[in-house]
Amino acid sequence: MATILASLTSVGPLLGLGAADLRRVGIFVLCLVAAIAIHEFAHAWMANRLGDPTPKQQGRLTLNPMAHADPVGTLALPVVLALMAPGMLFGWGRPVETEPRYYTRKITMRAGMALVSFAGPLSNLLLAVLTAVAIAIGVRTGVLVHLSPQHPLLIFYDLNAILFAFNLIPIHPLDGGKILAWMLGPKRQHIDDFLTRYGQWILLGLIALPPGRMILGLLLSPVLSAASWLLRALLSIS
Repeated sequence: MATILASLTSVGPLLGLGAADLRRVGIFVLCLVAAIAIHEFAHAWMANRLGDPTPKQQGRLTLNPMAHADPVGTLALPVVLALMAPGMLFGWGRPVETEPRYYTRKITMRAGMALVSFAGPLSNLLLAVLTAVAIAIGVRTGVLVHLSPQHPLLIFYDLNAILFAFNLIPIHPLDGGKILAWMLGPKRQHIDDFLTRYGQWILLGLIALPPGRMILGLLLSPVLSAASWLLRALLSIS
């Protein structure tokens, strides 16, 4: 992480950015790295629990962020977007490899893949809830007096809520695609085949095109509204 912050310091003056902007970018990248590391660890942990030794053999059964970081998706792209398009949040980790043939015979391979896939978003949901509780406790005890939108805990909370909702969109290569494949079953394999073939282009359209961003907003808004309600409810209790 020191390398990232050093490079930001060097390019900041070139982009006309101040110390506050660099601090915001640094906080966002640190939060993203932590959230993605736990997300990918959850995939590895579930695969290992189901009997697949592959993640452990590849060194992915760890919370070490560098074991899960993708040079482009976790580091370079988030930094560039945070600098050039602060309102656009996007990034990814290095996918955890898993071999369904090793899964316990108590469940189908398709169900095992769905469990491994769901473990990632579930970890982000748990992180969001724990962060919301931490914020509420901090406010109640007086540790958090000035809670600005740029506070690391709020950024981490929003980021995990977004990662939870975004990754559950039912298209490949997102986790929701594998969950949908399990729900569809073998009889509707043609739908999964279509989403496997064209899912990345659909996803690109949702992110890059204005109509797609409107659809993406509609898909994410229920979860993000629930996240906002939860935080307000906890703060009102405190």
